[in-house]
Order: sequence, then C-alpha cells, then structure tokens
Amino acid sequence: MKHCNQFVVGLSGLILSGIIASAQGPAATILMEPLDWRFERLPVPAPFAPEIKFTGFEEARFAPGMFDTSSPNYFTYVMVIAADGSPELGRSGIEDFLQKYYKGLSIGVGRRKGLAPDPAQMKAEVTPMRSGEGYTAKVVFFDTFNDGRKVILKLEAHVISRPGTKNTYMSLLVSPQSRDSAVWQTLRGIEKNLHFPE
Repeated sequence: MKHCNQFVVGLSGLILSGIIASAQGPAATILMEPLDWRFERLPVPAPFAPEIKFTGFEEARFAPGMFDTSSPNYFTYVMVIAADGSPELGRSGIEDFLQKYYKGLSIGVGRRKGLAPDPAQMKAEVTPMRSGEGYTAKVVFFDTFNDGRKVILKLEAHVISRPGTKNTYMSLLVSPQSRDSAVWQTLRGIEKNLHFPE
C-alpha cells in the first residue's frame, strides 16, 4: 500500500507539472478559457491532499510561464472547485481547504524530487473582503516543482451558489504578484467569464 500511495502522489506531481499533456484529460466544463492557458482537471480531494473534507472536482488554467521563476506569470493561475452538495465554505472552511491543499501539494511533489519542505511553516490566512463579497488569502508555499523556494501566494476566493444544481462552486485566483499588478486584472477578467452548468 505504501508503494501504491507513493505512485499516486508521484503521478499527481507529473500531471500538475505539465509532463502529462492536458489533452489527455477531461475537457473543460467551467474554465473554458483562455485557451492558451494550460488546462487541468483533478478530483477533490486530490490524491496529494486526502484530508480535504468535501468531494467534487477542480478545474484549473495555468498562465504561460507558470513554472518559470523568472516569469511575471510565475505561479499564476485560476482554479474552480465544484464541491458536491453544500459544504461549509466560509472563512474557516476555505482556510482549512487551502492549508491542506497546498501543504499536501508541496510535500507530495517534494517527496518525488527529494525535497523536504517544513510543514510547520505552511499556513493559510483568510480574510473577508471589505465588500463582503469574497475573501482574500495568503498561503505560505514551498515550490517543490522547482528548487523548494518559499513563496507567499496571494489568493482571492469567491463562493458561488447555483440554485437548482447539486454543486457549490468556489473560484480561486492565485499569484505571488501584488494584487494591483496586471496579472490580477487578467485573473479577474477570467473569473468573470466562468461557465456554470445549468
């Protein structure tokens, strides 16, 4: 079983690092664009974060230069979580999800590459927006896709209820860039064009 778990974590890392082409996976249903941002879909909980408390799936689109530490688009992407039912996704629920997700991702990929980031440092902090229409967050992440460097990821989260459907949706905009930078304008523009099944 131990070897099986290591294989699953390793496979997740391969998928997330783009070694397996997105064309081999399921088609987008929510994040239809931008087409030049690489698409990925994974189950929730992901294999690297089995402690996440709810089920569903995630769709993500990664900016060109996502894994290039010199790019202005470094670690910049959009993710949408489609959660089954109506899980608690207020401040504490989002914080719990982010901490488990990013900690599992960093440790899982690091294990495959012989890197051992400090899990005690990997924290998530979530704050309601002043408008009351979403949340901002900060996550301490160790980029084990590259050299294990410590990165402070900034996030914006919106929980979207769709009456008449069986899912609750959460959009996550992610980048280490300052929130007044151009990449955030792009991220927010993508969020405005999400496509939700009726």
